[in-house]
Amino acid sequence: MSGMRHALIFLIFATCTSWPAFAGPCTGVEVQLALVSKQLTLGAADAAERILQPIAVSHPDCPELLLAQARLQAAKGNAAEAANLFIRYTDLVPEDSRGLAYFGRLFLDQRDYQKADALSAAAVDRNSGDPAALALRGQILLMKGQSQEGKTLLEKACELDPNDPEAQFQLGAVYDRAKQPGDAVKHFRKAVTLNPRDARAWDYLALNLEPLEQVDAAELAYRKGLDVNQKGRYFDAFLDYNYGRFLGKRNQLAAGKQHLDRALELVPQVRAVWYERAKLNLRMKNYQQARSDAEKAASCEDPAHVIIDLQVYTLLEQVYGRLGETELAKKYAQLSRETEPPVRGERR
Repeated sequence: MSGMRHALIFLIFATCTSWPAFAGPCTGVEVQLALVSKQLTLGAADAAERILQPIAVSHPDCPELLLAQARLQAAKGNAAEAANLFIRYTDLVPEDSRGLAYFGRLFLDQRDYQKADALSAAAVDRNSGDPAALALRGQILLMKGQSQEGKTLLEKACELDPNDPEAQFQLGAVYDRAKQPGDAVKHFRKAVTLNPRDARAWDYLALNLEPLEQVDAAELAYRKGLDVNQKGRYFDAFLDYNYGRFLGKRNQLAAGKQHLDRALELVPQVRAVWYERAKLNLRMKNYQQARSDAEKAASCEDPAHVIIDLQVYTLLEQVYGRLGETELAKKYAQLSRETEPPVRGERR
């Protein structure tokens, strides 16, 4: 048993090599603080808080306690309190890249991209071997369009700390955008294994299992994602949409419609959701509902060209044809013939 305990302690500290050395104030709680950091990385705020409470009583002057409290408040959604704690920590330990990186991630979650960008750059400057800093900087660079640089940093972050589910998720998303489902699945599987509460990762895992023709595994991933899809950091507003489409392709029309109904409650401004429900209603012979949905799809803007105008016009032609509205069917048939498809590469 003692051998297993020593192995656990070694593994914990192996992921914390970028920690600064604190003499005195943190002595005796190093292992507990490492466990707190691990739980916060895994998104387990409640578990981290339980470990942290006695440390706050026994070691109130420990700088690492301050950083853990800042991360905890960020995980609980208390952005202002977290920011104050991060400021205190970075003032106290300005050389620690982790303080800057986690502070930067707070700003990223708040969509304050300029501050997140600046802090991620500063964190990497402090320590180019800090996986937290590398993961954040990689994500920022990807958002800035520096794809290869961002991917390289995320890969390095995952090599240094393979147990960071957010870094695994972000690297999986890189492969998803590159249409490399095999590589994407590897990282999304790792992400959900580490953090089963991440509905986003379950959704992406399912989406990338589909083109690999792992249909049963995809359905299981969708269901697991729906089981944990709660408001918060890991919420996925498009999970019901993707699962509804999946069920429609498997001819489970009524079940698919239920999820598309739910998707429209969550993202009513998205053309693709109206379009998919219109197609499903057409197949179910709900022609008036299909008409209403298709007309709504036509009125929604879609600058990303996920669903292009030509697709909507073709669908409206079919719907009006089924309703016997010949003139409107002819109108959209003509629009279909006259509408140019987007330039190659414009549609994602």
